[in-house]
Amino acid sequence: MERRAAFVLLGMLYLAGTLVTVQAVTYKGATVVHEGQPWSIECSGLKPDDLIRWTRNGQSLEPELASGQLVVQPPLDTGSSTLKAIQATDSHEGDYKCTQDSDASFHLWIYFDIKIRVLTPKDVPLMLECENRVPGEKLQWFKEDVPIHTALAGSEDMVKIDNKTDTLELLKASDVLYGNYTCKGNNSSTEYRIVPKPTAYMAESTSVVEGEKLHLTCGGKQSPGIKVSWTFGDQNYTRSNGRVKLERDHERGIYGAILTVENIDMNDRGNVFCRVSYNWSDNSENHMAEAQTFLRVKDKLAALWPFLGICAEVVILCTIILIYEKKRNKAELEESDTDQSPDTKPTPNKDSDVRQRK
Repeated sequence: MERRAAFVLLGMLYLAGTLVTVQAVTYKGATVVHEGQPWSIECSGLKPDDLIRWTRNGQSLEPELASGQLVVQPPLDTGSSTLKAIQATDSHEGDYKCTQDSDASFHLWIYFDIKIRVLTPKDVPLMLECENRVPGEKLQWFKEDVPIHTALAGSEDMVKIDNKTDTLELLKASDVLYGNYTCKGNNSSTEYRIVPKPTAYMAESTSVVEGEKLHLTCGGKQSPGIKVSWTFGDQNYTRSNGRVKLERDHERGIYGAILTVENIDMNDRGNVFCRVSYNWSDNSENHMAEAQTFLRVKDKLAALWPFLGICAEVVILCTIILIYEKKRNKAELEESDTDQSPDTKPTPNKDSDVRQRK
């Protein structure tokens, strides 16, 4: 008995030692990168038999690797791999994984140096200032790289430049003023992007069968650089977490505009919200938009009930027909037994009739 206990204890110690030596996949790198700057993500803690296959938001990076936009360095040793890019673009934002066998991931945010300003009737006059301005320095304003007075020819009444500070004032909320502005000096440059208030919409309600996948798109008119957040199950999401995935809308080039949730269950029933703005901290009603849909979760057997009802109706109808036929056949048999056969009927006595006539 003591020997058996000793073997059990040794086995438990070995198992504990094995669990301690198991290493989780970890990532290292800058989580926020400026547009146009290089970046790299190092994945370590890999096992020798792990298949290294980099993905972003669950999608393969093979096209970008083949074109040279992204590069995977040969592993520094048997337990690591590094993904690199020379210039960060907005399409690089998302969740990265070096192997699908691990739940860990690395989220990369792309920061736009261009300053985004929302122009609505309540924002005018909107001031655009030149940064790092040297006193006495002559500055110039451009719209889409064209001198502003040329670019806005015929609409000069909508803008005004302060001669002392070189501050550009947008005096009206008009579609003509939306676009990219640049203030250029001898050694400085400031960029702005003027955008309208974003819009968001989703269907009033969405139905998903229990156990299936939810797929929602936060639609609307949104310019590049928009930030999208979701509320699902009373929790807010700005990136993927667990079974809740935020994906890029490739048609509009917006990260997070698509929400997917695996294995929907009955407890997920309720309102789902998407919110769009150009700055996480800008919650002004004039600068952000919100849409909601009511998620209805159907019983996975719901589609089977009508079929079972039809089957039950057929069975009941057949049973009624069989019972009716059985009773009718029984009644016919009893009636045939009571009827006399023509052969058994008495025949008249011809001789007696003849005598009587005589």
